Amino acid sequence: MTIHEMLQQVALYSSGKYRREGATSVIEIPLPEMRRQVIYGKSDIINGEKVGVLSTRVGKMYDGIELKTLLRLNAAMRFSRVTLQDDDVVSLIAVFDIMKTSVKECAPMLQEIASIADELEREYFHTDES
Repeated sequence: MTIHEMLQQVALYSSGKYRREGATSVIEIPLPEMRRQVIYGKSDIINGEKVGVLSTRVGKMYDGIELKTLLRLNAAMRFSRVTLQDDDVVSLIAVFDIMKTSVKECAPMLQEIASIADELEREYFHTDES
């Protein structure tokens, strides 16, 4: 199964919206209070292995955020990790074996990324506020 087929199936499973943008799949996961989280998925090769990569952008770092606090989340998360991109944007990322992971196993990864990203957006970045 390709990353695109998998995310399309997860979108159906989770009532999310799916679209494809070239080599990247985009899934919008619905959250409480009419919120949503946009997650991007693509295939990559890491150490000769084909993997699926899921990611979402949370917000740009600023002086009021302690990086240590964000990185401590990594110990609590099961599937994903907090990362800091070159443009100082905090993101969440999950990498998994695309050949061995089922749709049922991928869905909790997306849910974790969506819920943690939403919490971070609310607490630190105040993005997506109505």
